[in-house]
Formats: sequence, C-alpha cells, structure tokens
Amino acid sequence: MLTGLEAGFDASLPLLALYLLALASCLYTLLAVFAVRRAFPRENRGAAPKIAPSVTVLKPLYGAEPGLREHLLSFCRQDYAGPVRIVFGVHSAADPAAAVARRIVEAVRAGEIAGAPAGLTAELVIDPARHGGNGKVDSLINMSRAIVGEVVVLADSDIIVAPDYLNRLTAALEGEGVGAVTCLYRGVAMTGLWARLCAMGVDYAFLPNVATGLALNMAKPCIGATIALRREVLDGIGGFAPLKDQLADDFVLGALVREHGFKVAVADFVVRHAHGERHFSDLWRQEIRWARTIRSIDPGGYFGTLVTHPVGWGLLAFACHPFAPVSTALLVAGLLCRRLLQGAVDARFAGEAQPQALLPLRDLLGFLVFWGSFWPGHLRWRGKNFDLRDDGVMTPVEGERAEAAG
Repeated sequence: MLTGLEAGFDASLPLLALYLLALASCLYTLLAVFAVRRAFPRENRGAAPKIAPSVTVLKPLYGAEPGLREHLLSFCRQDYAGPVRIVFGVHSAADPAAAVARRIVEAVRAGEIAGAPAGLTAELVIDPARHGGNGKVDSLINMSRAIVGEVVVLADSDIIVAPDYLNRLTAALEGEGVGAVTCLYRGVAMTGLWARLCAMGVDYAFLPNVATGLALNMAKPCIGATIALRREVLDGIGGFAPLKDQLADDFVLGALVREHGFKVAVADFVVRHAHGERHFSDLWRQEIRWARTIRSIDPGGYFGTLVTHPVGWGLLAFACHPFAPVSTALLVAGLLCRRLLQGAVDARFAGEAQPQALLPLRDLLGFLVFWGSFWPGHLRWRGKNFDLRDDGVMTPVEGERAEAAG
C-alpha cells in the first residue's frame, strides 16, 4: 500500500498538470496579444498596383446563404482601374445561389451596379461535372475555361470585401518573388446566437493564432477566404486539378505555389467572413470540419493548440480543486487574458466587436471542439458525408459515392 504522502503526491500529479497547462495557456494568450498588436505594422490603405492587371474573380457557390447577394455585390463594387471579370459557378441551375448570381450578371451587363469599375464583366457557369471529392474545387475546375487576364482571385461565397480589395491584393502581388497573396479574415454574424459564437471563434481564436504563428515565423497560411495568383503560376502548378480530392484545398494550393519557387504573401488587411449558422449542430459540424482539416495537415501544430485554451484548463483545474487559491487564480487569470486578447483584436482589426459576456461560453465551445476533433466519424460538408484520410484526402461515404456515380 502507498503511504499517505505517496498517495497524496500521486493524486496531485493530474492537478499539477492542469495547473501547468492553464499557466502555459495564459502565457500563450499574452503572447497572442502582443502578436495581434504588432500585426501589419505598416498597413497602407492607399495601396494600389503600379499597373492594374486584368483580374478574373472566381466565386464557387452552393446554396442560398444569408446575405449572399450583398456579399457578391461587394466584389462588383471595386475602385479598380483595370479590367475585372467575375465568374460565378454552380453545379445545378436549381441551386438557389444560381438565381442570385444570374440577377447580378444581368445587372452587370445592363450597367446597373453603382460603384462598379468601368471594365467589369460577369458570367455564370452552370456545370454538373464532377472531378473529385471536393465540390468547391469541382466548380473551380469548371469555371477555369472562363478565366481571362493576368491575375486570378479565388474567394469563398461568404466573404465580404471593401472597395479597395482588388487594389490592395494586386499591389501585394507585385512583391519580389510573390506568386500568390492570401488574406486573414474576421467573422460577421448574419443570424442569431450560434452565428455570433461561430464569428467569435474566428475573431478570438483563428485570427490571433495565425497572427502569433506569423510573428514566430511558424505559420505559412494560404486561406480560402482570398487567394490571388498570377495566371502563369496557376498554370504552372497544374491548375486546380491537383486539389480535387483535398479537404484543405487552400493549404495544398499554397504548398504547390511554394514548391514551384514562389512566395505566398499575407496581405496587410483582413476581409470579412459571414456566418449564418442557425443551430448548434450547424456550428458544431462546421468547426469540427475546420478542426479536423487543420489536424490532418499539421498534426504537431494542432496538438500544440493545447495551450490556446486558458479558460478550459482553468475550469478543469477549478473543478478538480474548487476554490483553492491556485485553481481560482488560474481561472480568473485565464478569463482576464482572454478578455485582453478580445480587446486587442477589436482594436487592431476593423470589424464588429462581439459581446464580452459570450466570451467564456465561446472559449468553452472551442475547448470542446478541440477534443471532439479526435472523435472518429464522418465529416458533413455541402450536404454530403465524407471520410477524411490522414493525408487530407476526402472521399464520399459509400452511399454518397454511389449517388455521385449514378
């Protein structure tokens, strides 16, 4: 039998581990505050390319998202001197997004969009062809035939941009050795509580984590919210075909650009990402998909995000040793550190400030998503179920595969 001292020491080891994780998470959060405050120190809102190249913007669409029309129109209202072509892509004319895109194409052709650049054209591509497991990449491949010009911009359907968006992207693309440019983003809640909580996850977890990774030279992001490439770079990596089965298609695209000797620059501004989650299940499925995507492409880095949850670890320590001075202090410190980070993000990046009262709930959700990402099961995306391999390749589950083949 263990002596009382030995038993007490053995029992305290898990609690000591929780204390150390909570403390490390607080220290990491303070580092993230520093990184966020230093992000984009030479931001230049007047940036414009020396020569405005012709640009094609590819917008793969799926479903009627809240606010879709206004989000798409923000890409049409650009203060840009060069020719701009916007191509919308859907798999079916019955997709509700097709009707929205069609009306915008008609308005562009009729010259009815206020604030549109003089050289703006638009096209809707309806093509059911499937090339792999990733439906978004299928649309990009189908839209490729409509690309015209020197620069290709990819942007998800739920992204909202400012009128200087194309100017600043193409200016960043002029950097020496730069083959592609990507953007960070902030969340915008379009509906109720669950959309707001999802937007807070973007603002106060994703955004500061990437900013910290960049500050430490540990992150090489290429983010689907926006990727701008030189046309010859896109052709040189084989177009979009190498991405057809990849869940993390944006990450793989960035890796291919780097493999071909080019840099992927991070633009000195953020775009906005709209969230329309109406139920907890919508939030959970999306965040589990994001988490498992990151885990599949960078297992070590994902495991390192253990230290990004000061509130989660603080709560566990407090639950194991309620009202003890150390556990109480660590929980309070975690809450304060996260509040400090929230203030730093809101002050540094333009966007909608989220309610402070929801931050502890948001942090607890993030902690649960981290552990939930290790639970086996299918991923749900674009209305279909997929299996995810360790190498990031996504394959439809048997029933979905048979349906697609039919």
